[in-house]
Amino acid sequence: MRRAYIGLGANLGARGETMRAALRRMAELPSVSVEQVSSFYETPPWGNTDQPPFLNAAARIAFDGTPHELLADLQQIEQELGRVRHEHWGARTIDLDILHIEGMTGADDVLTLPHPYLTERAFVLVPLHEIAPALCIHEKSIVAYYNAIDRTGIVRAPELFAPYPLALIAACDEAGGIGRNGRLLTQVPEDMAHFRRTTMGGILVMGRRTMESLPGWRALDGRENIVLSRTMERAEGFQIVCDLAELWQLLGRLVYEAERPIFVIGGGECYRLLLPYVQRAYVTRLAGTYEADVFLPPLTDFMRTERHSGKDCIFEIYERV
Repeated sequence: MRRAYIGLGANLGARGETMRAALRRMAELPSVSVEQVSSFYETPPWGNTDQPPFLNAAARIAFDGTPHELLADLQQIEQELGRVRHEHWGARTIDLDILHIEGMTGADDVLTLPHPYLTERAFVLVPLHEIAPALCIHEKSIVAYYNAIDRTGIVRAPELFAPYPLALIAACDEAGGIGRNGRLLTQVPEDMAHFRRTTMGGILVMGRRTMESLPGWRALDGRENIVLSRTMERAEGFQIVCDLAELWQLLGRLVYEAERPIFVIGGGECYRLLLPYVQRAYVTRLAGTYEADVFLPPLTDFMRTERHSGKDCIFEIYERV
């Protein structure tokens, strides 16, 4: 496995979500392991300045294969996400550049290592400095290039940065069922106390049906309640967002104001949509089955790290591998 540094950039469409999608697709490549991602930075356009501002980031990856195979994989991701190469230094939906591969230098018709503009562009150096300040390019550290470059107009964009460290919390029966007819399968006092204790003071993200299953449609006290719904416009005590872009913006403001854990609490569609961003899952295992019609998505990328038995159920914690 070789280690490489990738630059990401976008200035058209839902920039943050496109960048997140690119990172997810990189992580899904069988030959690639995404090890670290910088914050997202709002940066002024470079070269052709008559275009919208960019969002830029850097990622450190480990990969198995040749540099040209990696480049082909990244270009395929660009194409799948709508990248069209029209104008040099022009606007684009997504841009994925190989900045540097450790232990490799060279150039041909399609790839130059290190990237020829790596040490000259602040929008590359700022995110790269965050994750690899000691990295040496041409016998000079990134921190040295960073200190010498003009960084005017580059700001961290917390409202667009993700993946946020989301947590999932759910109770399911032995078949993985979590609900029936828009309601919880059952209410186990021990589990309800666990849910309240774990989420108190945090931010709760839920779908519309989960909100409607709450007693009296009342927001859960002591926590910020967010509903992800395309059809709802308002509900007392809840903040409504219609899509992921709005959710990230709202979470960015809330987390920036005060660092708080964020919990996805259901239902099934909300779990499926947000599972790629979940880092930890709290799962209560209920005895028996309850003829559920909604099920918890498989936690295939997670490993159980804790398990203890309560009086009426089993409590488990899973961490993303």
